[in-house]
Amino acid sequence: MKPQERGLEVKAKTYTYDTKAMHGYWAGLCLSVWLLLTYSQPAISQDQPGVGSSPAAQLQKAHGLSSQVEKLRESGKYAEAVPLAQQVIIIRESVLGLEHPEVATSLNALAVLYIRQGRYEQAEPLLRRALATREKALGAEHSDVARSLNNLAALHINQGKYTEGEPLLLRALAIREKGLGLEHPEVAKNLSNLATLYSYQGKYIEAEPLLSRALTILEKTLGSTHPSVATATNNLAEVYRNQGAQYAKAENLYLQALKITEGALGPDHPNLAFSLNGLADVYRDWGKYSQAEPLYRRALAIAEKTLGPENPNTARSLNNLATLYLYAGKYSQVESLLQQSLTIRQKSLGNEHPDVARTLFSLAELYNYQGKFDESDSIHLRALSIRKKALPPDHPFISESLETLAVLRTRQKKLQSAVQLLESSLGIQERNLTLALSTGSEKRKRDYLATLAKTTDTALWLHQQVASQDTEAARLAMTTVLRRKGRLLDALSDTNSALRQRLEPDEQKLLDELTATRSNLAALVFRGLEDDTPEQYRAKVAALETQAEQLETSLSRRSAEFVRQSTAVTLDSVRQQLPADTALVEIVQYRPLNLQAVERDKQFGAARYAAYLLDSQGKLQWLDLGEATSLNAAATALRQQLQNSERSAAKLKPLARRLEQKLMAPIRRKLGNPRRILISPDGMLNLLPFATLIDERNRYLVENYTISYLSSGRDLLRLGRSQPAVQSALIVANPNFDNAETARTRSAGEGRRRSTEPVAADLGKLRYDPLPATAEEAEAIAELLPEARVLTGKNATENALKQVRGPGILHIATHGFFLEEVEEQAKNPLLRSGLVLAGFNQRDSGGDDGALTALELSGLNLQGTRLVVLSACETGLGEIASGEGVYGLKRALTLAGAESQLVSLWQVEDEGTRDLMVQYYRQLQQGAGRGEGLRKAQLNLLKSKQYSHPYYWSSFILSGDWRPVQGLFQSAAGR
Repeated sequence: MKPQERGLEVKAKTYTYDTKAMHGYWAGLCLSVWLLLTYSQPAISQDQPGVGSSPAAQLQKAHGLSSQVEKLRESGKYAEAVPLAQQVIIIRESVLGLEHPEVATSLNALAVLYIRQGRYEQAEPLLRRALATREKALGAEHSDVARSLNNLAALHINQGKYTEGEPLLLRALAIREKGLGLEHPEVAKNLSNLATLYSYQGKYIEAEPLLSRALTILEKTLGSTHPSVATATNNLAEVYRNQGAQYAKAENLYLQALKITEGALGPDHPNLAFSLNGLADVYRDWGKYSQAEPLYRRALAIAEKTLGPENPNTARSLNNLATLYLYAGKYSQVESLLQQSLTIRQKSLGNEHPDVARTLFSLAELYNYQGKFDESDSIHLRALSIRKKALPPDHPFISESLETLAVLRTRQKKLQSAVQLLESSLGIQERNLTLALSTGSEKRKRDYLATLAKTTDTALWLHQQVASQDTEAARLAMTTVLRRKGRLLDALSDTNSALRQRLEPDEQKLLDELTATRSNLAALVFRGLEDDTPEQYRAKVAALETQAEQLETSLSRRSAEFVRQSTAVTLDSVRQQLPADTALVEIVQYRPLNLQAVERDKQFGAARYAAYLLDSQGKLQWLDLGEATSLNAAATALRQQLQNSERSAAKLKPLARRLEQKLMAPIRRKLGNPRRILISPDGMLNLLPFATLIDERNRYLVENYTISYLSSGRDLLRLGRSQPAVQSALIVANPNFDNAETARTRSAGEGRRRSTEPVAADLGKLRYDPLPATAEEAEAIAELLPEARVLTGKNATENALKQVRGPGILHIATHGFFLEEVEEQAKNPLLRSGLVLAGFNQRDSGGDDGALTALELSGLNLQGTRLVVLSACETGLGEIASGEGVYGLKRALTLAGAESQLVSLWQVEDEGTRDLMVQYYRQLQQGAGRGEGLRKAQLNLLKSKQYSHPYYWSSFILSGDWRPVQGLFQSAAGR
């Protein structure tokens, strides 16, 4: 990508270099002679200054020619401008001498034209000479020196010499900030160029804030319709496109840049081709091929018309169009386009330029799809070699080459080489992922993770479908799962933990603002439309969401160093956290690679489930569980039937047995007979109560195993870290949803559920009935936790709950809710799940509205909280995200810092839940682990006459730390 293509700011009055690289005075003199000999005839063909012309007249003519050059350059008519720029140099050298600053300006102007034409070898000596002249005549800190530095750096970026360009840009930026101030447009252009350099090095995190700052300065000083604003907007869009699946945001920015450029420069300006190519790239990556093609063709036509058929920008358009056809499976048109692009790029850029590697990569992919594996392999190796020489060692393009070669070697039956190449690629991605997750909002991090989904699928496919007996492939697949599954949750938890451990006053202020913004957002959601139109309502929600995202980003940056230093995840580090008689079952959903696919968006097949099993001795086993659709359907059917207490348990068992045969029986055969199973489910299996599955002896699995849940096996590392001392417990129960005068009661035996069923569909009109059995539940639990604080009735408010700081146990017995997405209402699943507290029906709960959403709950400080029990309906539900679990209350509690969570999978009955909870706490009091205590309580209900149906005992699952809670039950132990 070239100046206008890369979005580099190159101006006629800019660009230079460092004197250490100067050829010296004689080199400059030889250059001027070379210019005179080469260009004197066309430049002096008419009205040439000659003998008798006064110096003033000659300089006046040079000034006029310079103005023409500037106008032609701004219009994109570079070829017409070159001979005029050459003539300016001749005049000024003859009148002013070789080392005058105006001569340097003229040299710079001609060099800029050469850069725009892709004539880099001719531009470089001009820029070096101009820099040396300016440094000598004006001093090292002059703004013209900064211009020369900036332009020489831009040249190096176009040449692919990124390491040479950075120090020049940094020096230029320092000069400009010192001499012009922090908000000068020249400073902004320097920032934009520096960001572009970082972007091409794959340093997107460093690039984005520079571009945001540059864009703000340019809009403020030059106006929103200036071409320089379009350039910075283009560059920011490019960062968003490369940094993650933020296609909508990138599309919007490219469209803005297109409008500015076309309005300011016309429909055929070369700069317009940059925006067209960028927007087409977005549509191509988005899979919108029909929208991309006309944009690529228009960009190509502009480049050929204004820059010529052999310009590097023309080569880029040819390459992009070919890549589009490659993605779409239209191979017949690809090779000729790529060969044209390769010829131009090699001639204009040299054989070792990264853009040459880009074309070679696409050509190798074409041969791969055509079955020409040896040719493809050879070209891929050449592209990889260029990238390794030209780019930083962890550049995404190097990872791309390694991964693609790995798949190719798989097709060539070279499995050992394939595994090694893929391991190297995944190593680069892991290092980049660690950096990407260290800053930015949750949405930005989630988008970046989404870009890596295909490589996760590739690693699992390679092992499960190709090299199923290969131990190294298995270890690589399992390591990849541990690194990526639940990774976002882990990163966000680390960020929150770091902030809570060292909150400075300014950080506390930001955190308070974020908490308030989330509360305002939740209040807006549960207020409903009221007098707003749908458009007004959406605008208010969007504004609060944007504000929250900006605050998240600011807080994330402050904890970035902590996250970057987080412990690497390995099989051995996870194994060390497994107790004896315990097995980790990591279930993962993946899409197998389809090597026969023609179109890129069809290269992965239907999702499947795989399981990886690890025990405390380090033994790793694995198996394929089959198509995800089938298992998901069976799991959903069983869960639906379990929620019906009227359906006899005997009729449920065949359904539970069939699912067990598909899912857990193969796993159990490999595991042997561990006492405890830690399951990390994926997809819809997150909502399956594994304890209800029936084995070959017609027994529930709960009768033989203690089953606890993890978001990922990597959770074991977080749970293994030391935590603050345990504080006393807090019990919140039986909230008064109305005021004291209107509170309702119900008759005994009514069997009320802790239900999510609203009185009205409008969130603003939701109403809930009281739950008297929760008061009995709280009283019984408080007897086992004599130091516990109890909040009931009108005191069980949302505001009171928000003030808690790390209670050892937090028990909340109330209504819970998870609402399906409804148009015009909350899109964020963390706003659609939550708990109902005192005053909800009146929307007054100690200053809040009484609905504690998962989003608000995630902001609580539960650092050091050993266990949170949500004794309410459907508190384990939420929106399923493959690889990230369930977006709901359980996730929110993990983000808040809780070690473990007891949550429900369906609407639970009031009395049955009370009895389960009381028995659970009695087991904890007697020293049982959090997981084993639940199992024993479930077995007690299973043996009872009233609650033997799995509807009553299997609705709750434990996620997180399964070990005993220490300290809180000591005073009750002797009772």
